[in-house]
Parts: sequence; C-alpha cells; structure tokens
Amino acid sequence: MTTAMEAPSGLTEKQAVQLLAAHGANELPQPPSPTLLGRAVRQLADPFSILLAIAGLVTLLVLREIPEGAAILAILLVNVVIGVSQEARADQAVRALRTLTAPMAKVRRDGVTSRIPAAKVVPGDLIEVAAGDRVPADAKVVEASSLGLDEATLTGESRSAGKSATGACGPDVMLGDRDGELFSGTLVVRGSGLALVERTGARTEMGRIAAALEGRTKGPLEVELAQVSRKIGVVAILAGVVMIALGLARVVRGEAALLDIILAGVALAIAAVPESLAAAVTTARALGSQRMAGLGLIVRRLSAIEALGATTVIATDKTGTLTTGKLTVVDQVTVPEADLWRAVLRCNDARDGLGDGVDVALATAAEHHGVRLAPAETRLAAHPFDAETRSMAVVTDGPLLTVKGAPEVVLARCLPGGHTERLERAVPELTGRGLRVLAVAEKDTADLDADGLRPVGLLGLRDEIRPSAGQAVADCRSAGIRVVMVTGDHADTARAVAEEVGIHPDPVITGAALGGPDRALRLREAGVIARVDPATKLDLVHALREHGEVVTMTGDGVNDAPALRHADVGVAMAGDEGTDVAREAAAVVVTNGELGTIVTGIREGRRLRHNVHSMIGYLLAGNLAEIFLVIVGLLVWPDLIIPLLPVHLLWINLVLDGIPAIALGVDRPSGDPLTLRPRRDGLLARPVLIRIAARALVVGALVFATVEVARRLGWSEEQVRTQAVLALVFARLTLAYVARARRRTFEKGWWRGRAVLVAVIAAAALQALVTLVPALGALLVLVPLPPIGWAMALAAGLLTPLLCDLLRLHR
Repeated sequence: MTTAMEAPSGLTEKQAVQLLAAHGANELPQPPSPTLLGRAVRQLADPFSILLAIAGLVTLLVLREIPEGAAILAILLVNVVIGVSQEARADQAVRALRTLTAPMAKVRRDGVTSRIPAAKVVPGDLIEVAAGDRVPADAKVVEASSLGLDEATLTGESRSAGKSATGACGPDVMLGDRDGELFSGTLVVRGSGLALVERTGARTEMGRIAAALEGRTKGPLEVELAQVSRKIGVVAILAGVVMIALGLARVVRGEAALLDIILAGVALAIAAVPESLAAAVTTARALGSQRMAGLGLIVRRLSAIEALGATTVIATDKTGTLTTGKLTVVDQVTVPEADLWRAVLRCNDARDGLGDGVDVALATAAEHHGVRLAPAETRLAAHPFDAETRSMAVVTDGPLLTVKGAPEVVLARCLPGGHTERLERAVPELTGRGLRVLAVAEKDTADLDADGLRPVGLLGLRDEIRPSAGQAVADCRSAGIRVVMVTGDHADTARAVAEEVGIHPDPVITGAALGGPDRALRLREAGVIARVDPATKLDLVHALREHGEVVTMTGDGVNDAPALRHADVGVAMAGDEGTDVAREAAAVVVTNGELGTIVTGIREGRRLRHNVHSMIGYLLAGNLAEIFLVIVGLLVWPDLIIPLLPVHLLWINLVLDGIPAIALGVDRPSGDPLTLRPRRDGLLARPVLIRIAARALVVGALVFATVEVARRLGWSEEQVRTQAVLALVFARLTLAYVARARRRTFEKGWWRGRAVLVAVIAAAALQALVTLVPALGALLVLVPLPPIGWAMALAAGLLTPLLCDLLRLHR
C-alpha cells in the first residue's frame, strides 16, 4: 500500500492524527453482541421447538392440564438455555484474539522515539522492535539486526523466523516465507529492528483471522435433528389434516361432538411430538461430556460429541498434535576428537531453558550428554544469528572462535579435507529425512569473520514426535477415518513426519502450489499440505465438507482458529502449546495434546451417536404407533372417539418413554465403538424410516388387537382405555431392546445393557403401580384391570421384539 511517510524521522504528529481519523484505531473489530432475547428467539425458531411450544400451550390453556403443560414448556426452556449459553461462549473467541495484540508500541515520530498505546499506531508509522516485544501491526522491515520472531501461532512453524530488510514481501508470497514483513501479535525473540507499518486493525493478518471466526458450523447431528424435527412437523400436519377431515365429517353427521374432535386433535399433536427426546438427548450429551472430561477431553459444545463420532476425515496440525512443538536433536555427525557438545554450548544464547528454539534444543542435548561449560569461560565477542549470514559466531577465552549455522555457509569457511568432505556428503541424507541441519566449526582466533575453520560436526534437529501419534493414526485407519496433515512447515519436513507416524503422504502439496480452478479438488485429495496459511486451512475444511466429509480439525495456534471454528469439530490443545484463541474457537479441548486422546473421543462419540440413533428410533416408532392408534380409533371406535387421552400420551411420552430413552443414551453396546461406522445417509434416511414405520405398525397392531378384545369383552370405556395404555407401555418398553440391537434383539450380550434393563423394569413398575392403585390411577384416568388384561399387555410386550426380528429377517 502507499504510505504517507517513509522518512527515517517517521510521521509528524499532525499526519498521525489525520491517518488515525482515516484508518481508525489499530484494534480488532468488536461486533455488537446480540441481545439475550435475540439469542433466545433464534433457538426457538426451529420446527421442533415450535411443536413443543404449541403442545405445551394447548395443554395449559385448552385442556387446563397444568402439570403436563408446565413439563412440556420446561423441556423447551432447558433447550433454549443450553443453546443460548453455548452461543455466548462461542463469541469469546474474538475477544480472546484481542488480548494478543500489543498494548503499547514504540514509534518514531518527528524524529523522536516514544511509547504510545498500540491502538494509536497508524499506517506509515515507523515502529521499533526488540527482543521481548509484541509486534503492534503488520509492517515492512526497514532495518534489522539479527532480528528473529516467533510466528508459530500465525504460521504453525516451530522454528523462529529470521527477518531482514531485503526479505520477501507481498500477498503473493506465502505467509511463512515473508522474511521482510512483521505481523501483528507475533513475538520478537532475538535482535532488534525498525519497520514501516502497512496495515492496522482489521486489515492485518490477525484481523483477517478475526473476521474468519465469525459464524459457526453446525455439527452433523444438529443438522440431522433439525431435519428430524421438520419431518415430525410434516407428519403432524398431514395426520392433523386427515384427522380434521374425518372428525368434521363425523361432527356434521352428528356422530361426535366438536369438543371431542378438538380433544383428539390435541392428542394427535402430543402423539406426534416426542416430548422426551430433547431431554434425553441433552442428558446423554451431558453425561457423555463428563465421561470425556475424565478421558482428557473438555467438551465446549455438547453437539461436538456426536460430530466426533461421525468424523470421516481428521485434518491434523503437525506442530503440537503429532509433535510436541519443541525442537530436539535427533542425529549428529561428529568429527573424531572434536568436542561437538561443548562447541554448541559456547555458540548458544539460551538461558535456563529460554531463548530461540534451536538454542534451547542444542543446550538440552548437551546437558543430556553430561556436558557443561566451565563457569570461568568468558565470551569475548559475538555475531548473533542473522537471517542474511545464516550463521552465528562467538569468540571465547583462548581465543577460540566457534561458528554454527547453515551447512552450506559454515562448511564453505572450513579447511578442505577429508573431514569437511565427509560432512558435506552427510548433509543431503539428513535433510532428506526432513531434519533441520546445522554445521559447527571452530578455529583458534579472535577474528569473527575468519575462514580456514576446523569442522566439528553436524546436528540434525526436528520437532519431537509424540510417542502415541503412530498408534493413533493406525486406529483412525482401522476406523475408516482418513488423516490429513496440515502444517506451516516445509514439505520435506512434513513428509518425513507423516511417513514416521503412518500418514500416507502422497500427494504432498504446498500452499503456494494451490492456485487454479482445481484448488478444491487438490485440497480434498492431499495427504499432506505444507506451507499453509489460515485461508488455506479454512479452504480445506470447506472443500472437504462440501464433498460430504465430516471434518475434525486439530490445532493450537491463532492460525488454526478460523478452521477450528468452521470444521464440524474443532479440537484445540490445552497447556503451554495451545493459545486462548484456538481454545475459544474450538468445540473440544484436549488437555494433553495427544492425537490418541482425540481418537478416544471419536470412540466415545461413535458410541453416543449409536445410542442417539437408537433413542430416536425408539421414540419415533412409539410416537408413530400412537398416531396410528389415534387415527384408527377415530375411524373404527365411534364409542371411544380416541383410545388414548392427552393425559395418557403425556404420561407415556414424558415419563415412561423418558426413562428408557435416557438409558439408551448412556448404553454401552458390545464391541469396540470404533467399529460402529456412521451412516452417511442421516438419521431418517429411507431405510431407517421404513424400519421405524414397520416397528410402529407392529406395536400399533398389537395394541389395536388388545383394545379390540377388551371392547368385545364388554369392558367399560375406562377399562378399554387403560388396556390400551398398558399394552402400549409394555410394547414400547420391549421396543427399547429392539432399537439398541445391531442385528437382532436378543443377540449375544444383550443382557449386559444394565442401564436399559433397569430403566425398563423401573418404567414397567411405575405403570403397574398407577394401574393397580386406584388413587394414583384416578390422576391419569386409569382403572384396575382383570388378569386377562395384564396377560394381553404382557403378550404385546413379548411379541414386539419377536415380530420386529421377523421383519429384519424378511428384509
């Protein structure tokens, strides 16, 4: 961009004021927070919530059933509170990002350097930076003295980035390769420099990330549950139209009263809505999140649990996930009789584990080899590491010159001979393994620029790979999950790490090579993507999701935050290696940074997802059976009008159904949950709907048969309705075992679902209690039944799983 001032003296105060007015404060934009009422309205604007609200209000205002209506509205309120609180937590990501910007900055104006609030920095300002400073804005380097920055949170690279006035710049250069630019929020780790501010506030790279954090991707189960609620609404409307047509015809003929038809309509609405579904799903998620917290995963959005279980692709960051994020020495080539470790300690600026990552790694390796410098040894002169010379030199007592740096630089200054040639031949082998190679040499001289050095050795460094990474990748492969590595590091390093942990690296592509119309296709097919910037990570997530993949994205840096927010599941790392921005943008936080812990979360997610599918299948089959009975009763039982009163349906749907549904949510199916591969066709795909409808017909037919027998036996209207309730309850309770089974109801290990067994027994006992005790039954319009009624209800319960299994065999 064109700046207003480029002179060494900087801007004048007058120019700075004008530019501040033109460009605004150097702050990340803070969008206005939505009101509490606005958040609540958004949560209510889905068909399922609307159906619950209508059922609750009609029950309260029309039927005057205060406890039942209040219970329905309480479920709705719980759902709204959970949704609003999750949305509020998600909005904290941009606020966390604001804390990374520098609070103060050193600027040169009118030839005078002063400290001002970073918010007042403007394009055209000359800023001075030194070790320990946080960069206040995006700027072009004007002067640099051994300047190095930690840009890991922005680029994902574990090594510090050297900067120079002649380095690469501009939007056409990959973010990690812009050696001539400084970026807002990054930290100066060595040297000093002067830079010309080019972008401030929302126009900085950090500002672009903040903009990309807006919005949130709904998880697959959230989308599927919304589809379920819409389909339930359609079923309710269609059934209502049919019932109104039938009912009004009977009213016109004088066969039924209008109030009875209204009562039947309310009953149908209640039957169509699985009132306990929301509470059961929420309870299952909450209990699942507690279990996952014990496994090292903190769930920030409950819907992320099932989304983890549905994962088909993991796009994993290298630094901090597959690796520890700390450089370590993994190989060395030493010249005989040379003291390599003492030499690297002499040429080293790390102190107490702090400093440049390379220096810290070298000092740690020397310590592991039992080498320490003598306390009396003194450094006489030094050239700090510089991006242009690509080397560091020190002179210590002796005098002794020690040099370390890029092999092509250091070895070129060495005496020719066998040792130098041997090291030169070893360099390609080390770099071919993706290692960062340093050469070390020395000479008895006080001249920092001397040639004719004695070669000491080579050192190969790399980001330390986590011990569990290989097994985690293997587990993903066996579970049908593809693992893609996404890193800001160089392609050779990325390939080497991928091969070591078991990720198929081909094709390896770099961000710079991703131009053209086939960008999305190449992103989808890539095994390793290197030298990426935040925009490329976000494009990868969109490309995979648009192709039908369920994407779990891992990361720990600011550069990962947009992709974490927009993935189906964003997984951030806790601890020192993770940033607050990444954690706030993510749906799940891993406390130990292990990919294996994420796989454990997928295992738990698949178990819970299977349980939610079972729960929905169980509830919808029962509700469809209720709709069947209400409509059939209107057609063939003129004396009853409806065999199930609204109070009966509320009792079944809210209480008796809720207990087994929650038990299904916490059930532990046999076998490894990783083998429970998610369906790609959704919760209510056509085969699932056919299966649910068939089970509903089985239950409806059995209850219809018991009611018909009771009517032919001349029982009273109250006894007939009690028979319908008892048979329906027993049939639906055994339906829970049908819903949880993978292949057949009574398969091997079916009795191990203790939670389901306890729930079925408890619900059956409750129903028996209110049926046998007249005082309790009066509250629900139920009366005691003769033994034959109990026998018919038990028969309905026993026949339900047997007939459903016969339908399975027929298919």
